[in-house]
Amino acid sequence: MREWLEQGKRIKRKYLVLFLMIWAVQMAAAFYFCIQKQGFHEDEYYTYYSTARTNGFYVENGQWMERDTYRNEFVVLPGQGFRYGLVKQVQSWDVHPPLYYWVFHTVASLAPGVFSKWIGLSVNLALWGINIILLAYLAYRVSGRDARMTLLVTVFYGLSPAAMSGVVFIRMYEMLTTFVLLCAILHVRATEHMLTGKWAKLPMLRCLAPMAAVTYLGFLTQYYYFIFLFYLAAAFGVWMLWRERKIRNCLRYGVSQGIAFLLAYLTYPSCLGQMFRGQRGAQATENFLDLSNTLERLVFFLELLDEYVFAKMLPVFLLLLVLLAVTAYSRRRLRKLQNGPAYGILLFAVAGYFLTVSKTALLLGDTSNRYQLPVYGMIVLLLMQAIRKTGGLWKRVWLERYGFVIAAAICLLIDVTGLMAGRVVFLYPEDQEQLQFARERERENIPVVYLYEPGAEWCIWDVADELFVYPAVYFAAADSAEQITDERIENAESVVVYVAEGADEEEQKNRILNSNGRISKGRCVFQEKYCSVYLYE
Repeated sequence: MREWLEQGKRIKRKYLVLFLMIWAVQMAAAFYFCIQKQGFHEDEYYTYYSTARTNGFYVENGQWMERDTYRNEFVVLPGQGFRYGLVKQVQSWDVHPPLYYWVFHTVASLAPGVFSKWIGLSVNLALWGINIILLAYLAYRVSGRDARMTLLVTVFYGLSPAAMSGVVFIRMYEMLTTFVLLCAILHVRATEHMLTGKWAKLPMLRCLAPMAAVTYLGFLTQYYYFIFLFYLAAAFGVWMLWRERKIRNCLRYGVSQGIAFLLAYLTYPSCLGQMFRGQRGAQATENFLDLSNTLERLVFFLELLDEYVFAKMLPVFLLLLVLLAVTAYSRRRLRKLQNGPAYGILLFAVAGYFLTVSKTALLLGDTSNRYQLPVYGMIVLLLMQAIRKTGGLWKRVWLERYGFVIAAAICLLIDVTGLMAGRVVFLYPEDQEQLQFARERERENIPVVYLYEPGAEWCIWDVADELFVYPAVYFAAADSAEQITDERIENAESVVVYVAEGADEEEQKNRILNSNGRISKGRCVFQEKYCSVYLYE
């Protein structure tokens, strides 16, 4: 008996060392892609703006804006740090709860006057390191404490393009993933303890209080947390009621969650208006109730899952699962391969979240991966656990020895294929060339004009890092063809002009040419998301 215990300890230490090695490699990979990040998504600029807002970003038609005036709206100035009330107020004007922005503002306050991608990426890297551990722990629990399955899930998801994209996207979705995983872990643990009879009823301090705390923090991070909790709580509550034939535990669980939501509302009363009456809330509700787009939206998000998590191999995995299930059924082994209530509860929650988010989220191309990011890792876990149980993985002698190595090699090959194909989103390598162009024009002391669309001034954020390069930018409304009479622009040998998307480019081209008798032609240098960049000489 003593020898068995010693052997078990050695095996556990071996798998722990392997996990730490995998964790270190994945953290290094995440750091590498953080270094590769050259530009920002417009929503990332809003993260900086809404946590460091100085006076509010306003452009005036026919006026110059100095670099510091523009840049100061995206950095926490000395003496203006740790203003959590202001951050909460700014978020109340938008569509998101404030917890992530409070954390971001704290980090930014420790580096006053600094605009850097590392302010946001440092938060994400810390959360990513935690999320790998949480996913591994969840996999360990759901797989019945199978260390090899735990490592396999960690290897597969942790180096996927979707995971790396989540790390380099400076928004709240990495933090949302943290609380979604914690929520899943607490419910899985509660299910296991009730099965073993360890808890005759759900204890308040060891179970209900942690669940309520995670719900409070998760809801204040992103409202999508509520979607995951809704399906998880429904499955968990039905299972408790079916198992115990009593409603007491369900009521205690429901009351504890209700208290968490009440505290969240008292902390941030704007939440209800943002969820049900705000622009995004109304839009999400409309999309959810529109049954005509269900298949189209589901296919869209399944294709994202296939490409950015499974490197377009998801149909192969599903086909393998079906073949194994048919084989198991033909041998009358299917009933013996059940994964248990924890697996079923988690499967219901993940499927419900994926379907609901597919119905309500914005369709923004590959950047829409962010909305499903919290459940991507759990989808990998559920699929691989189903294949393992249905196929009886590790049961045969040769699979006992080599199955894990073969499976891990296949997973790594899929990950590397996706990474080498350039599927990591939010890096914006093209911004490096655009910034270099801006630096060269700044050295030549060439004036810069931004012709913006009135009512869409926020689109200017999309080129904020370029505008930070120039000492000043002249803003003019693009709904006018009036000649620009500024002396510096009239006498310049060259002019850099940003023309907003939607403006009459031919009309604005003539406007620039008529404003300066020294220049005779202009060429489009870059076509950016919300504007075109011209050099007039």
